[in-house]
Amino acid sequence: MNAAAQRPDWLRRAALTLVALLLAACASPPPATRYVHANDVWQGRLSVQVASEPAQRISADFFLEGSPQAGSLTLDSALGTRMARMQWDGAGALLQTPGQSQRFASLDAMVQHTVGSALPMPALFAWLRGQAVSAAGWELLTLDQVQGRIRARSVQRVPATQLDIVLEAR
Repeated sequence: MNAAAQRPDWLRRAALTLVALLLAACASPPPATRYVHANDVWQGRLSVQVASEPAQRISADFFLEGSPQAGSLTLDSALGTRMARMQWDGAGALLQTPGQSQRFASLDAMVQHTVGSALPMPALFAWLRGQAVSAAGWELLTLDQVQGRIRARSVQRVPATQLDIVLEAR
């Protein structure tokens, strides 16, 4: 057999090997998310009320993992319908809603767009960890680790905003 007749067989074997490797990679479990630590995962119910005109209210089941620097937040309706998925890191933020994706420069910009008001994201993560830190323009009304409840409201801000979180027990 000459070299020209052997080439298609060699290419066929190489292609089959490549396909097998790709299929094996798809079957492997995804790598662990690098920003999640055991204490950086929360789920429960949240409500954000914004006294804008017209008034806005978001109420959803949530699953949050990460930190203000990198993470993800999934919001589902009470009936289990996916409302939104948010992901962020140092390069920016991505908001995915049914049928649409939008990119933002930061977590804060994405939250402002989604909720209609800025939220104190670094303080929110501290509150979730049970730390009663202060946040400029915000008052922490309730931080109850036993009951898993957090309530905070904006002070001297327009529009007035209230955040309520009830965590599920882990």
